[in-house]
Amino acid sequence: MPVPAELEATTMRCPYCNATQAVPDLEARRRLLLEHQREARLAEQARAEAEREVRREAREEAQRKEDKQEARRGRWGMRLMSLFAILLAPTIIAVTVFDLPARLGFGESGAGRLTQLRAQLAASGCQPLGGIAEQYATGSVSRLMPVADQQCVRVFAAGGDGHRSLSLTLYDATGKEVARAGDTTDPQLEYCARGAGTLRYEVAVGPASKGRLSHMVLNCPGPASGRTPERLAPKR
Repeated sequence: MPVPAELEATTMRCPYCNATQAVPDLEARRRLLLEHQREARLAEQARAEAEREVRREAREEAQRKEDKQEARRGRWGMRLMSLFAILLAPTIIAVTVFDLPARLGFGESGAGRLTQLRAQLAASGCQPLGGIAEQYATGSVSRLMPVADQQCVRVFAAGGDGHRSLSLTLYDATGKEVARAGDTTDPQLEYCARGAGTLRYEVAVGPASKGRLSHMVLNCPGPASGRTPERLAPKR
């Protein structure tokens, strides 16, 4: 009787009487089949492990490339920061060395010129309303001042070396502009109130200007026939 060649075959049939019986090497076939299955599982596991290793290496390679790019970007960022610091250093030095005294209240503020103007106008009856205010300014400075009915005031401003152009604007209690002096180094304006109230004057500085400036208010006699008094130029 022919024995089946297939390893999975566990029975064989007689070609004459058609009877079926177990193959004579059934146990050996079973052991060999189990061995083949175990080897197949090991081969599948090895293949899966190899695929995982390939993917892991691909991820590591991509991570290494990303790290190199990040390090390259970091080096360029450090270079740009260093260049920025080098370019910014003169500005920092200029601010700390040259601007610090003005911030601390030292240096020219224009108060000397206002003192001269106040002395000149004292002969014509002008009296100071408060002292000469000095301050460090990088933007507009605003002040309030009360006035009586028919009172005439003159407002003056002067700047130090950091303020080459100043302007004065006077507003009434409603915020309406009532007087303005053009952009000069020593602006001044006059206004005679038609009633008691509170006025506000604003000293505007030029673009990118910074430094110390001074301003003051004088109570002066009204101009004759409504004529604005002659502008006084301070002695330098």
